[in-house]
Amino acid sequence: MKISSPPGLRYPFTIQALQKRKDDKVQRSDKLFTYWYEETIKEDDKWGIEQWVTKRWPQQFDASTDGHITRWFIKPGTVVERAGVDLVEIEEPCTHETQFGGLCVDCGEDMTKVDYLTKEQNVSRATVNLTHDNTALLVSHNEAVRAEEDTKKRLLTSKKLTLIVDLDQTVIHTTCERTVAEWQADPENPNYEAVKDVQGFQLADDNIANVAANWYYVKMRPGLKAFFDRMSKLYEMHVYTMATRAYAQAIMKIIDPERKYFGDRILSRDENYTDKLKNLTRLFYQNTAMVVIIDDRADVWQYSPHLVRVPVFNFFLGAGDINAAFLPKQQELVTQSKDKASAAPSVPSKTPLAENGSASPMSVASKLVEPVPADAANGDLNEIGQQLLTMAAGEGVEVLVQQAKEQEKVIIAQQTERPLLQQQLMLDREDAQADDTDTLSAQNSDDDHGEHHKARHSLLNDDDRGLDIIEKHLVRVHRTFYDEYVKAKAVPAGGRIAELKGEKSPKKRQLNDIIPDVAEIMPRIKEEVLEGIVVVFSGIIPLGVDVQMSDYAIWIKSFGAEVATSVNRRTTHVIANPDRKTTKVKQAARYQHIKIVNPEWMFQCCTRWEHVDETSYIIPIDAAERGGSPFGELEDESIGATGDEEAEERAESPVELDLTADTWASVDDELADFLNETDTDEDNNESDSDSVRSDTSTAEEAKHNKRKRKRSTKSADVSEAEESDGSATSVSKLQRRKKRTMERVTSLTNVVTADKSSGLPSPETTGPEEDQGDEEEKALPTNGVAPDMQDDNDDALEAELLAGFGDSDEEA
Repeated sequence: MKISSPPGLRYPFTIQALQKRKDDKVQRSDKLFTYWYEETIKEDDKWGIEQWVTKRWPQQFDASTDGHITRWFIKPGTVVERAGVDLVEIEEPCTHETQFGGLCVDCGEDMTKVDYLTKEQNVSRATVNLTHDNTALLVSHNEAVRAEEDTKKRLLTSKKLTLIVDLDQTVIHTTCERTVAEWQADPENPNYEAVKDVQGFQLADDNIANVAANWYYVKMRPGLKAFFDRMSKLYEMHVYTMATRAYAQAIMKIIDPERKYFGDRILSRDENYTDKLKNLTRLFYQNTAMVVIIDDRADVWQYSPHLVRVPVFNFFLGAGDINAAFLPKQQELVTQSKDKASAAPSVPSKTPLAENGSASPMSVASKLVEPVPADAANGDLNEIGQQLLTMAAGEGVEVLVQQAKEQEKVIIAQQTERPLLQQQLMLDREDAQADDTDTLSAQNSDDDHGEHHKARHSLLNDDDRGLDIIEKHLVRVHRTFYDEYVKAKAVPAGGRIAELKGEKSPKKRQLNDIIPDVAEIMPRIKEEVLEGIVVVFSGIIPLGVDVQMSDYAIWIKSFGAEVATSVNRRTTHVIANPDRKTTKVKQAARYQHIKIVNPEWMFQCCTRWEHVDETSYIIPIDAAERGGSPFGELEDESIGATGDEEAEERAESPVELDLTADTWASVDDELADFLNETDTDEDNNESDSDSVRSDTSTAEEAKHNKRKRKRSTKSADVSEAEESDGSATSVSKLQRRKKRTMERVTSLTNVVTADKSSGLPSPETTGPEEDQGDEEEKALPTNGVAPDMQDDNDDALEAELLAGFGDSDEEA
């Protein structure tokens, strides 16, 4: 141990004499050397006159540790100018490189002891935690580096890598709903085959979560044991979970009862230094080049390049991850197939309630058939309490209590609402309705094939094959790593042969220089999958979310795709919500080369690590909308910066408009014609005085024009221009404009009124109804006046006005 000049001394100082020689033994507080420093002070001489005097002050330097001196860095007369200068090296009998709970593991000395000689606390000598099951065991930097080197050599010798395995929804799925035990006890239940291998366990009440003796039902991912058996030959596997240690240990008794795959390499949230993120440096101090991760969540790993993202294993529909209640919610993938769980209605709880009306915590073990022996219960209260006490640098008991409360809410919700049971009841009702229909059809049929058997569909399916895909990726990464490692080890011939050839022998390279890095291998493999693809999201990412920083965008960019925020000629794919036709989808439809697909295509590409054919994932688009002019390089800059929802969708109308492309085109033409109308007509520019008629003739012409309008509405072959030209000589300008407006064929013939008087139109027809002219007189009144009476009133008013103008001209 080197002892340096500490801060707080008076510098500079000069070494006066060494009190110990090299190889001398020293005890703590022994004098090592003496020194002096000078200081100028003001003092009175013998005559009482003040003057400045320079004085030397002698001091001594004591040993701060036990041991024997191996080297002096100073000698008498040496001037030490500043702090941090090496003075002496003392070899200690114990370096305290391994500590547990503030005590040295080797000598038992208290590392927290502080006195006047303490220059640096001994607890700072060991700050690295490399153990899975305890945060109180710490080692020094040198010890951590040595341990990593040993692990690296051992893995290279056995030709293995390291695999970090998540538990919930990666290799297993857990629920607390007692419906599972009921189905296990009923061989006639349609879900019996899927749940017969489900295993259960209990955790003792830990006085934090108010769920006493709760049963956990665990379903292993299909093929898990065979997957572990094959991967254990290629990887040294570790468990890293956000669940508690008691829960993780119970799961390991199910998936690895013989402890031949994982041993004691289990890291839970009790030993993690945060409840929101996972970090490789928690287990691997410096070198992570040989580490691969499999997890269903990428956000908790901060999208690490070591991650192989696993398809979510969601066997118990609606259960989710019971150990992730305190983690950020993940956005669900929107596909054409609706999730059955989302269709389940919220039902009243059938669990007995406490006197105050709230669901009372209860043990369900006494009411269920036990799926496992009673000795399978685990999770001692004393063990959990000890874990809480040994949380070094943790976040405190308060955080653990909050986590337990969040998990308690999820567990109680599953116990009381029983989503699995409610979803199965819905399926049974659908089956019963279908059975009644089939029975009725069979009775009406002439052929009778015997008794009709009722069929029940199962809610749960045991057909997941996610591990097959993951195994292929892991084998590929392992093979690529060791292929590159073998190539890097190959060096030119050296030694005596090189010397005879007059060449220099190549220097032996360090092991770290020839070991490939998984963080470079995996991105290189994945970026080839969607290289050259430019995608635009539409109707997928919520408003207010930065598209480029969203989970889906980061995921697909890791496979080489480019994410844009607007549709243009460079766009190759639009990933859209199949239930919504957005502006971006309409715009992309005008480009023949753009493939409009649902998010399942992205999911398959990123899961299988290959460019999947888009045919099965294409969103149907009307042929009329395909092709046409995209109006050049249309780039809606208002769309894409934050969120990908179009402006026209931000305020949704409560009235649903179901218009085809042709109907929209006719509406646009109608609006353009209306806006382009002028108050003058080039061919028929008549003055108001020429259009003055008598009251009788004007009224007759008005009635004639009204009948003519009715006939023209029935005729689809007469154009608007011809009608206007034919009546220009006999009617006024006001009548002509009104006539054109009334005769115009509109797509907005029928109007529905939104709730709470929104006033938004919703067309139900795309053109004039058949026999519209014949039925016009039967139309409902508008504003209290029938349409024909309204026309007569308008004509009579116009005639009166014209007659008034005529009388005024005669009087003049």
